[in-house]
Amino acid sequence: MDGFCLLEYRNNYVGSSSHMKKSCMVILLVLLTAVSTTLRGQDGKIFPFEYKKIELENGFKAYLIQAGAPGQIAYVTVVRSGSRDEYEPGRSGYAHFFEHMMFRGTCRYPKFDAIAGGLGALYNASTSNDFTQYYLVASKDTLEQVMDLESDRFMNLQYTESQFRTEAGAILGEFSQGKSSPYYYLEEKTADTAFNRHTYKHLTIGFEKDVRGMPEGYAYSLGFYRRYYRPENCVLLLAGDFDFEHAEALIRKYYSPWKPGYRASDVMPEPPQTSSRKATVEFPGRTLPFLSVKYKGPAWSAADRIAVATEVLGKVAFGENSEIYNKLVIQDRTVQSFSANFELMRDPGLLGVTTLVTDPDNLSVVEEEIGRAVEKFRRDLTDAAVLDETKRAMKYSYLMSLETALGVCFSLRPVVTFTGGIEAIEDYYRTLSSVTPEDVRTAARQYLVETGRTTITLLPSGEVK
Repeated sequence: MDGFCLLEYRNNYVGSSSHMKKSCMVILLVLLTAVSTTLRGQDGKIFPFEYKKIELENGFKAYLIQAGAPGQIAYVTVVRSGSRDEYEPGRSGYAHFFEHMMFRGTCRYPKFDAIAGGLGALYNASTSNDFTQYYLVASKDTLEQVMDLESDRFMNLQYTESQFRTEAGAILGEFSQGKSSPYYYLEEKTADTAFNRHTYKHLTIGFEKDVRGMPEGYAYSLGFYRRYYRPENCVLLLAGDFDFEHAEALIRKYYSPWKPGYRASDVMPEPPQTSSRKATVEFPGRTLPFLSVKYKGPAWSAADRIAVATEVLGKVAFGENSEIYNKLVIQDRTVQSFSANFELMRDPGLLGVTTLVTDPDNLSVVEEEIGRAVEKFRRDLTDAAVLDETKRAMKYSYLMSLETALGVCFSLRPVVTFTGGIEAIEDYYRTLSSVTPEDVRTAARQYLVETGRTTITLLPSGEVK
């Protein structure tokens, strides 16, 4: 997911490192077997673990997955709202803001950090364009306490206006710290230039004027909570070592009282881009120049072969094994870093490459090389052997992300965000298997087009002409 994503670390984890190492070795052996089986095609499913879906009358869904280290659980709640849902003028940044407020506690549990820390849990949260997630990793014998704690704050969060204003000050400090990085200026300018109407126009942390105005938004924040933190808009991923029947009984006990009331955001679709866009941004400090070349891509889809082929295209055309990466990074050393991001989003977003150029005089050279790579993949078919190897690597990478209970939950978070469930993970990898060289070329011809391109150059202070 392409965007300025901020994570807050509240790590209070206590555990046995020797036990963890032994558990990880066992898991690794199991996963290597699963990887081998799946890649040989002897197992019809990519997801190797048994799971059970629970759906309550209020719309809340939970997926119970038996996977991970013995004696451990990972508890991940995905809120299917992020900065994408901040469609009201002057209110950008509230998804991220609200992530902070969720640690303020309730009447029953006013000190969330102290209680979660007392359970020996690792806990954290993060916000992105399309989702907000909250997670805890803890011992299996704390499952009911964790579920009581988590369900309570999702239903009964309380904070005063004074606490709200205090957190607003912390958010402004975080924003100011982020502005010390050239990446912030680059990403901000890219989003603002590429989008006119869609909410992907602002970064996850929000527009600066909106962040500075947050202390006056107490009443609005309560409405934000009532709108998006509802059972129909949240999905629980529980993975680890537990009993299905016991976990289901706890879910029904603690989440059934949650009242529905979710209202979808009124996100304006982005009009088709009709011409290329170009801009330069100045960074108030010292830095090597950046060049970002992005294109409008499709929305994520598990069944659309061309959408999936677009993600494959990013790897074969601009990945670390690509010709352009070898030329610019390894051979010529024209760029210090070269990164491609072709991950798709809930709505049509941006895909492309970002480079850190070693010499300002080489900016045009790097841009020309990117253009040549684009034309090559629009013109020629991808080598079938390279395509097959890339698809195998994508499957292998996914399966190796399942080493831990938390890794299992995180591996499923994108499909939960986009579809509201985990079932489409199978459709996605079936579609991936069917992608052909012709599909990759079609994806290049359809999305790597002149009219959909946005090119941003970042230069240090004093060098913008």
